[in-house]
Amino acid sequence: MAFVGRRAARPSRSRVPTAGVVTCRFGVVGAAGTLAGVVLSGPFAVLLVEVTHPQPSWQGAEVFAAHVHPIQSMPYAGGLVLVSSLVVLVAALHELAAQADRAIATAALVFSAAFASLISFNYAVQTSFVPVLAQPYDRTNAALLSALTMSNPRSLAWALEMWGWALFGVATALLGNVFQGGRVERYARLAFVANGPISVGGAALTCVEPGWVMTTWGIMMFALWNLLLAVMAVLALLVFRRRLGTGLDANGARSLR
Repeated sequence: MAFVGRRAARPSRSRVPTAGVVTCRFGVVGAAGTLAGVVLSGPFAVLLVEVTHPQPSWQGAEVFAAHVHPIQSMPYAGGLVLVSSLVVLVAALHELAAQADRAIATAALVFSAAFASLISFNYAVQTSFVPVLAQPYDRTNAALLSALTMSNPRSLAWALEMWGWALFGVATALLGNVFQGGRVERYARLAFVANGPISVGGAALTCVEPGWVMTTWGIMMFALWNLLLAVMAVLALLVFRRRLGTGLDANGARSLR
């Protein structure tokens, strides 16, 4: 009877996935969502706004309010998808970290949480508060509108944006050691680590040259950084899919079922 009881208590491997499988599937969702977020919030979304209902170069709150249109909120709504997906991606990578790297990966998770808080707040303001503040326009709201809209390259919103993404850059750089496998993982490690100095450097440049993000070369850098983010997502997706297919854990052992 005791033997039967022990057999009955043992979970079925075919019906109960291991933690590694769940983590990798979670990571696939995060990576795929990141790609979707790049499309919905990146250069393609911005180009759609510019073609349909663009904002003129910043001339003040009154001119901004006169050109407000709901479609201008689309990149920020897509940005919420991007931020949410990146949090999922970082959480999955944290779980794949080897025991020796767990403290560093946990620090990355905390930096990611700080990033998500700043950027989500900023995009919530852009989608839900700035349009309401602008329509109907009230001259007494001009200073507040100027401080919060991202149409103003010297606004508080851009400070939140750049430093929020700098925190994410720190998080990705700290996660580099998670990738310890073959060529794809080496490329992933390189991309994730490179995002660190690039993102922190962009935030630091904002302190020296406010408004650089809205210049021609700033827009080019925005496009290239979005490309890097997409590459990171694709490489992470390949890593998760490979580990699901081969059953490799963070240390290269065949522990996934």
